[in-house]
Amino acid sequence: MKDLFIIDADAHVTESQASVQAYMPPEFRRELRPRSDPWDRRQGGRLGKMNEDPHVQITDMDVEGIDIQVIYPSGLSVSAEEDPRRAVEWTHAYNEWLAQFCSVNPERLKGAATIALQDIDAAIREVRRAAEALGHVAVMMPTNVLDRDIGRQEFWPFYEEVQRLGIPLAVHGGINAATRMHGRFDKFISVHTVSFPFECMTALVGLVFAGVPEQFPNLKIAILEGCCGWLPFLMDRMDEEFEKQGWRDAPLLKRKPSEYLASDQFWYSIEIEESMVPYLVDHFGAGQLLWASDYPHWDTSWPHSVSHFLERTDIAEAHKRQILSDNPSRLYDIRVSVAG
Repeated sequence: MKDLFIIDADAHVTESQASVQAYMPPEFRRELRPRSDPWDRRQGGRLGKMNEDPHVQITDMDVEGIDIQVIYPSGLSVSAEEDPRRAVEWTHAYNEWLAQFCSVNPERLKGAATIALQDIDAAIREVRRAAEALGHVAVMMPTNVLDRDIGRQEFWPFYEEVQRLGIPLAVHGGINAATRMHGRFDKFISVHTVSFPFECMTALVGLVFAGVPEQFPNLKIAILEGCCGWLPFLMDRMDEEFEKQGWRDAPLLKRKPSEYLASDQFWYSIEIEESMVPYLVDHFGAGQLLWASDYPHWDTSWPHSVSHFLERTDIAEAHKRQILSDNPSRLYDIRVSVAG
């Protein structure tokens, strides 16, 4: 496609423990460590790559033809950390490290902050610092906090601040945030199949029924790395429940759940070859869909993430342009200009 400015709405960096710990106070450096899991998802290094060098990041973007990446962490699982101090110090250090990473080329590398909601006041201070002082363009929201519903009103002061800052609340699927959900499985393929989409659906149910989109109408909520094909099912399911129980259990809602989920307040990243994308475009439009490479993770299609999507014949060129460029530009408030 001619003159297409491509924004990767959800890329990653594989931050190392040592690099981030360098930004921690000395008394915390040995105590604070990211959580890990036993899965060999990269199959001994055969899939994906490890990268925390911004110059390599930019080179790999050029290989794909990606103009801008919004970068999320890879190994941070602070939502399951029981020690608030440990969680807060880790996120503070990571956000500082990521700002330095992006400073190599701030026009092309855009950071997404991470926060520790075990301490709401600290999370508010940190997201303010991340957006206003460090220049991060989004905040990564876990799908649960210590297995608690993120719709709970204890988190609302944080949402109020994110809304004020004008950055998106990026709810990101993951494995380490879903341990109770997938605990019955002993194979990675099963764990990975359910953890991302089911956690995203569960987070949405909590946010919407709690009344968060009604209470914070200018809060942009992005659902990342959880597919999008389940959205029509979830809309129907939530509307059915709301019809019978909404007056009692979701009294703040003034519209049906599906109306919120289909509104321009919510955004959804797609999988590159996901078969339901044309259905969503036909029924809801393409205006809230996002493309993401998931670079450099084991399941990325790099260096073919862009080409595989552009080669699809079941999505119109105009809709591809929306998904690859226009939508992420609006979501992250990224100003782009393409030479004629």
